[in-house]
Amino acid sequence: MMTTPMTSQPEAALQLMEAVLRDGRPMAAEYAQIFGPGATGHVETIEEDGELVSTCAWIRRDLLVGGLQLPVAFVGSVATQVSHRGRGHGTAVVERAIARAAEDGAALALLWADESEWYQSRGWVPMGTENVFVINSNNAFLLPDAVGVRPMEARDVPAVHGLYCTHESRVDRSEAETGALLTTPGLRALVREVEGEVTGYACVGRGEDLAHCVHEWGGTADDVLPVITSHWTATSEETDRLFVMVPESEANFTAYFTFIRSLGAKGILSMARIGDLGALARVFDQLTPEGVTVEIVGDRSLSLDGPSGQITLTDHEILLALCPPRGDKRVTEVAESEIGVDLPLLPIEPYAWGLDSI
Repeated sequence: MMTTPMTSQPEAALQLMEAVLRDGRPMAAEYAQIFGPGATGHVETIEEDGELVSTCAWIRRDLLVGGLQLPVAFVGSVATQVSHRGRGHGTAVVERAIARAAEDGAALALLWADESEWYQSRGWVPMGTENVFVINSNNAFLLPDAVGVRPMEARDVPAVHGLYCTHESRVDRSEAETGALLTTPGLRALVREVEGEVTGYACVGRGEDLAHCVHEWGGTADDVLPVITSHWTATSEETDRLFVMVPESEANFTAYFTFIRSLGAKGILSMARIGDLGALARVFDQLTPEGVTVEIVGDRSLSLDGPSGQITLTDHEILLALCPPRGDKRVTEVAESEIGVDLPLLPIEPYAWGLDSI
């Protein structure tokens, strides 16, 4: 078995992804960050006897959480030839991506998995929180009127990107990247314009993913909810429900959807694995108060030394202290008890919006 970088067989890797993930339909246009002009993403491949048998994509990103910058890698589009499954190729190509990303300074590798149990059995840990609410005929009448809503146009990109950047929890991306992502096939993007100014936006669909789901939006509730109303009107002609993704940090939106009795589910943000432990130690150093020392212990652990004690966190415990699923603070509370000081900045609540998924 040998591995090859993206430059050796990019077209073959894409063809394998399309065959496995899209039944042969094209998918390159859905992932401008990986396959588009000026793409900064990477593709890893595994060959057996000269034949490409498994591949995946990854891209380095920075998650912004308030004033914190968390370097991560998104891993996705894992595809293995049917005739070669069960031989560890999928595991190997993902491990290759994690290692490459760690070399590029990614503290964590994140992926969105349909088969989460498969990834958990290989060391991936559920991470973070994502709230999903449902709009249907029982509560849609409580939404505000869709006043000032229209389709997004190319000239709106600067305003839309500016609204995106008001989120405290997001992926750090440029205006050009936002503009490229907004051209994804299957994306329906609407804006609200008030007195000539774009004050809100919301996106539904992304290629063959996130159908009937509002997966990115920006603006105040007064400006975003009318856009969601318009999306519901279009969606109701195709299906009986519209899903809305809401980060844990957006309390006003959570309160609103709870008020209108929208069915909600508190899910996880992603699956996670540790990448560059040194980068992760530096993140913990920023999140712990003076008097607490963070040190690397071995290959997969961090030690926190405080005023009255010390605790060593293993790889899974590190993730559960940093960004536990659904806001579970138990590991942080144990750490506080052991080292004798409060850790008010832990855990954190990062978020990646739907346009950034790969």
